[in-house]
Amino acid sequence: MRTSMSVLGRVPTAAILVGAVVLVIPESAASTITIATFSDPAADGTTPLFELDGTTFSGGWSAPGLTLTTPQASVDEYPDATFTMTDLTLQDAVTLSGGTVEFFDQYVQPLLTITFDAASLYYPFGFGASDLLLQNVVFSGDIVPIPVSEESFAFSFANQIVTPGGFTATAAFTSSAVPEPTSLVLLALGAVTILAVRRRRR
Repeated sequence: MRTSMSVLGRVPTAAILVGAVVLVIPESAASTITIATFSDPAADGTTPLFELDGTTFSGGWSAPGLTLTTPQASVDEYPDATFTMTDLTLQDAVTLSGGTVEFFDQYVQPLLTITFDAASLYYPFGFGASDLLLQNVVFSGDIVPIPVSEESFAFSFANQIVTPGGFTATAAFTSSAVPEPTSLVLLALGAVTILAVRRRRR
């Protein structure tokens, strides 16, 4: 059944709100949202974000130049953000131990904490993916304003350099999650409110 825009224009705001709630409650309506992302802050391999040295995989960024984009937070992006990661242990050819990644703003205020049980390291040499994929991920922090589930994130390597102990690499980052049903309702209500305000201004 098709509804013209002219008919929608006469529907009271309250009715639109009710319709939005009905539409977003089912879990099947859930879609993945981006929690945080950043482009590779390093110009080349001379300032790597990650290093594999024997069985130790370490990472982090403390220099200027990393802009953390946070689409769901009240602030869209944080310039000159930094992050730390606990050292991980390579347990076999591709499996790493679990740990924690923490992001901070330029004033060293915490933004996002990511904990994970294990990680899969896809080596950046030859064919195939060049990524660090983490498993059983949990997000927490101020830039996660709503309850989420099915959290996931990955670092995508670039500028890989072979070293005696393994390799170094720069990286980009992306993270995503699925809003829980109640969160979807809040997101929809917020979107409808914004549309209603814009409509009144016209």
